[in-house]
Amino acid sequence: MIVGALAGSASSRAVAAPAGDERAYGGVTEVAPTAPADEHDDDQDPPSREEFEAMRRRLEALERRSAPVPVPPPTTPRRPPITTGPETGIPAVGFGPPLTPADYGLRLSGYVQTQYLHNQRSEDQYQQGGRPLNRDGFAVRRGRLRVAGDWRYVAFAFELDGSTTRGPFVGVRQAHVSALWRNPDATRPPYVMVTAGLTEVPFGHELRVAQRDMMFMERSTGSLALFPGPVDVGLRVRGGIGPFRYDVAVMNGSPINDVAGSAGFDPTRKPDVAGRVGFEARPRRLEISGGVSFLTGTGLHQGQDATKNQLEWIDLNENGSIETAEIFSVPGTAALPSVRFGRWAVNADLEIGVRSRLGWSRLSGEITLAQNLDRGLFVADPFAAGTDLRHIQAYGAFLQDATRWAVFGLRYDLYDYDSDLLVSSRGRAVPADASIHTISPLVGAVLPAGVVAGIRGRLMLQYDVVLDALGRDRRGVPANVKNDQITVRAQVEF
Repeated sequence: MIVGALAGSASSRAVAAPAGDERAYGGVTEVAPTAPADEHDDDQDPPSREEFEAMRRRLEALERRSAPVPVPPPTTPRRPPITTGPETGIPAVGFGPPLTPADYGLRLSGYVQTQYLHNQRSEDQYQQGGRPLNRDGFAVRRGRLRVAGDWRYVAFAFELDGSTTRGPFVGVRQAHVSALWRNPDATRPPYVMVTAGLTEVPFGHELRVAQRDMMFMERSTGSLALFPGPVDVGLRVRGGIGPFRYDVAVMNGSPINDVAGSAGFDPTRKPDVAGRVGFEARPRRLEISGGVSFLTGTGLHQGQDATKNQLEWIDLNENGSIETAEIFSVPGTAALPSVRFGRWAVNADLEIGVRSRLGWSRLSGEITLAQNLDRGLFVADPFAAGTDLRHIQAYGAFLQDATRWAVFGLRYDLYDYDSDLLVSSRGRAVPADASIHTISPLVGAVLPAGVVAGIRGRLMLQYDVVLDALGRDRRGVPANVKNDQITVRAQVEF
């Protein structure tokens, strides 16, 4: 084939292309000859080297343009990044990290909390029984290592905790397996998730927030009293449809203490039943969630062992000598059986988050009414007290991000372990105030995700002002116990 309009030599003669079938293709005109070459073709000047190079480049461009465009192979959608803590609004509690299939089926994560605590009640003394009264010092509050597996229909989690709050201690904090019916939208909770094992108690909001995401040092006083630990062993069913959320569990009824140490088994055969029904909506820069919770179960008043007849000597005149008038007979007693008693609680919670240029503003609160449920602070025993013990627990908290690098907040919590408390004053029974009020300002610096690959962290300072009427002054009048405390905590998570 000959390309038309070749430039001539020094004579600058224009040579006409032979007539034929012409077609344009990629800016190059091809001519298909229809007749034999003219006898004078030998007189035409041959194309120069530059013209051949230009033709070659144009043909290569044509080949590249006509080559098929490679189609990239389909890729498996990756799970969304886990974004919890100060960089988000209301934590998506109840389901843990986003429940989407992991790249290899397993995830490894964890965090370490180290702190220094100063409490006004600390003394350089031993309590009767040998327990020290000092509370000041450094400690590893939590050191968690979590392995989780997440597949389409099955998931599991196993979490270990190491701390020094009661001496060096390592224990299991979560161990459960789940069967799931997932929502096609990976950002939403599953329709149904059935979990068996050691898992969270579905009650209220604060109890269900992951401890690595808690900005305040510990849960409120009332929450710690009613639920010494956030986890228990049982069977749990939860899920969500649209904004609706549900979470119901049948559990032993003996939450494992969040402070490392020994944990006893539930003394009653009848399990506790707890649950929560709520909603969760996230329109644009606003997030709002809330719900109502319930719990019903049984406690056990410990009975009394049988005793034998015995003699008792009381040195009335303190002379160290036994005298007849100082010897008393103590008759034996029959054994008394243990007695079960009922306990219950109802709760309502509400959380609101708003995003602005400074970051997230988060407001949360809840209130709980309970009976005979205190298991951590003043253990409720209606047979020992002579009446049922009614508890009131409430708190309100505000957190504000100061850009991505800092956060500050304030929490007020109230706990009244016996709203019907009566005390004896001058031989008469009079009402008494058993409520504990705690005001907790908080400020801290945050290391957001992305600054250091795979690492996040924060350094927080919290001061707890505790107001109560559980002490006595020199006149015997109820007075505030000096038990304020300061906590400085550093947390690093991966």
